[in-house]
Amino acid sequence: MDFATLAESTSFKAINRFLSGVGDQEDDDFSHLDTTHTSHHENTHGSDSIIDMTNEAAAMSVTDVEEFDNSPLLSSAAEGELFLLATNFLLYVAMILIITMVAKIYFPEALERKSPQESSINTRNVNYRRVEDEELNDKSSSNYYSSDEEDLDDDDEDGALMKSFSEDASKSKASGKSGRSVRDISSSTPEINQENMSRSSILRRLAFCVIMLNVTFVLWGVLQERMLTRRYPRFTGEFFTYSYALVFTNRFWTLVMSGMLMLYLKPRRSCSTVLYEYSFPSISNMLSSWCQYESLRYVSFPAVTLFKSFKLAPVMAMGKFLGNKQYPQYDYFVALGIGIGITMFMTSTDDLQVGFGYNIYDQKASATWTGIMLLFLFLFFDSFTSQWQSRMFQRHRDLSMVELMFATSAFSSLLSLITLIHSDELGPALDFVFRHSEIHLHFFLFSICSTIGQLLIFYTIKNFGAVVFTIIMTTRVVVSIALSVYMYGHKVTEVGFFGLILVMAAVCYRVKRKAEGSQLIKWRGMDDTKAQELVQEWHEHADM
Repeated sequence: MDFATLAESTSFKAINRFLSGVGDQEDDDFSHLDTTHTSHHENTHGSDSIIDMTNEAAAMSVTDVEEFDNSPLLSSAAEGELFLLATNFLLYVAMILIITMVAKIYFPEALERKSPQESSINTRNVNYRRVEDEELNDKSSSNYYSSDEEDLDDDDEDGALMKSFSEDASKSKASGKSGRSVRDISSSTPEINQENMSRSSILRRLAFCVIMLNVTFVLWGVLQERMLTRRYPRFTGEFFTYSYALVFTNRFWTLVMSGMLMLYLKPRRSCSTVLYEYSFPSISNMLSSWCQYESLRYVSFPAVTLFKSFKLAPVMAMGKFLGNKQYPQYDYFVALGIGIGITMFMTSTDDLQVGFGYNIYDQKASATWTGIMLLFLFLFFDSFTSQWQSRMFQRHRDLSMVELMFATSAFSSLLSLITLIHSDELGPALDFVFRHSEIHLHFFLFSICSTIGQLLIFYTIKNFGAVVFTIIMTTRVVVSIALSVYMYGHKVTEVGFFGLILVMAAVCYRVKRKAEGSQLIKWRGMDDTKAQELVQEWHEHADM
């Protein structure tokens, strides 16, 4: 049997698509599913043969396993997941090439980097303000594109941008003219007019953000665990195994939301970006979401939720690789502490075996390590997304957050729909939804929470800064884990609780160090020149 055949037959999509029957009445968690005792329907994907292979492997004695010198490095499930990941990645590359060639023929202007007239100012003009319709085509802006060599250091850049912006404002005021007429910002943006509000009013807005962010993301997590790890109907039904259907749903509603913001705010379109640049973060964002959803097939939801706290490590590695960025020394110690805490937690919740005595034929151990592999891939793709988007904001000074969100979600919606069609999952996924009325409400709430959650992230970071947002999302992690343990009975031992406390302590220490020398609440919020910081915080703490 060649690798392609093996990977296809070992795919959980092939094995579990037709899984049904009565499971354990006390535990119907997908990650705890025992395929040796589960009935299944006949299918055309070779699931019968692979389950027989699994049974034979499980029946092997320890002596037989030790004598098997050519044991594979990865389990069959891990190979299947990697095969699907590689297949989808190559599909996306082919689709981007096709889209680029079509644009080259029919829409060549989409691939041209426009060069507006240069002025004495080189500033990022990404205020989220509505402009008059007749002014949208005004090209009297500054030079918005800079190469890697021309990019400034983050701190120097912020100072230079603010200085040039102030000079621009003074010159415009002196001449009685402005580059573009703008409506009052308080009537067209989600920013708080804090200069005219009392501190108690601002605190009420902050309390609203705290409550709504926790409610939205905690409910989103509960729905995610319910949809991907439990049967429909409970205990006696079948599992929903179409992860890309959730990816498409999230990206489609983000496209709708960002499209409405584009129509309402009417930001100036970037003239320095080209079409294919939006596809890179789109692909990595899609693959990160898919890896996160697939990991729930193998490890528990509390472990997945806590594992996301380790995003700091790959973000720093990717920042070094893509932008040669420097990070404070305490970040490395925090990442180490988070890694140790997560390991301790997963030894409790998922019976993680740490050591060199790993047996590839141990079904439970191999499933746990397959989930960990998918989580590391999730962190890798997500860190690439945030760093690439930050790099786009650094190089394209006329790029707005709304336009970036709209373009990437458009690519993601199209590519995820093509993936569903290519993998022959669109029809079965729709059939599953039509046959199970319970999942209708879950899909609706899942999409609504995703859409509202992203708006709340943008609103909170813009108005109260990254530190406050980090504190809120850290609280959300604890609440999500506690609620999952309560609702679905995940066991957490003393070692697991200590690991959780260690992770939270490391995160809180980092928040304390980042907040040193500044107010906890930035009453004037985050300036538009901080778009890079905004997108980094967005991806570091959100997991849409």
